Order: sequence, then C-alpha cells, then structure tokens
Amino acid sequence: MKKKTGLIIAILCMAIGFAAVSTTLYINGTATIKSNDKDFKENVIFTEATATNGDASIINNGKAITFTTEAFSVIGDTGKVDFTIANRSDYDAKFETPAIKCTSTDTSYTEYLNVVAGTKLNGKTIARNGTKDSSLTVTLKKSYTGNEKNITYTCTIDVTGVEAN
Repeated sequence: MKKKTGLIIAILCMAIGFAAVSTTLYINGTATIKSNDKDFKENVIFTEATATNGDASIINNGKAITFTTEAFSVIGDTGKVDFTIANRSDYDAKFETPAIKCTSTDTSYTEYLNVVAGTKLNGKTIARNGTKDSSLTVTLKKSYTGNEKNITYTCTIDVTGVEAN
C-alpha cells in the first residue's frame, strides 16, 4: 500500500510540477496594407469605340479614343462616338458629375460646334470587373463660310478608385 500511495503522490507532484512550468505562446505580427494605384490606373480602360459619321479607335493601351468626324457643312450634321469603359481593377470606379468634360484648344471656332457628352456615367460607379457604356455627340450648330478647318476637342473622364469587397 505504501508503494501505491507513493506512486500516487509522485504522479500528483509531476502533474503539479508540469502545470507550474507550462506556458502560453503568442504570435504578434504586423500586416501592412496600401492602395494599388498602378492597378487602378492601368485597368480602367476603354474596350470598345464605334463612330457614326466618322472613325473612332482606341489608343494608348485603352486609355484614349481618337475620333474624327466627316466634314460638317449643313447645320445639324452630327457625328457620334459610342464607347464602353471596363473596370478590370481590384477597385470600384466612381465617376464625377459631370463625368465627361470636353474642351477645345481652338476656342475661336467652338461657336460652330456643339459637343455633348452622354450622362450615363455621371455620379455612377462601375463595380470591379464591370463595364458601362456612354457616348459623345458633335453637332454643327452654325453655318461656316471659311476654309475647311479641323477643330480638336479633348474630353477627359474623371474617375476615382473606391474600395471594393
């Protein structure tokens, strides 16, 4: 019986001794997050461009469209470009209002043309991996009596990356 009691006491002492020297381990770490501006800037692009009464093509890796109309000579002559913007980034793409802003470098001839940007993008958001369509229309609003003149317009589309799930 003494041996059994001694063995039980030894086992209890070992259990108490193990509990006294046991410990808890922790892993503390730091993860860093940052925005990926490059992904957003490179992956919100034009994917389609078609023209009515002219030609349209996508250039600069999808970042720009060139658009040329036929010569306008009658008030009301119109050229239109329809386009699709794709958001292939990891962010949602939010557009300003107005989303499309057009200016001409040759302001002395802007009285002859009316440039109207579509409003489908105004204040809208393209979810990541989504697309949206819009358009731009140029119309002769006043007759012209001079030599043939090319008038260049530059239209910009302001878009901001916002967090996506």
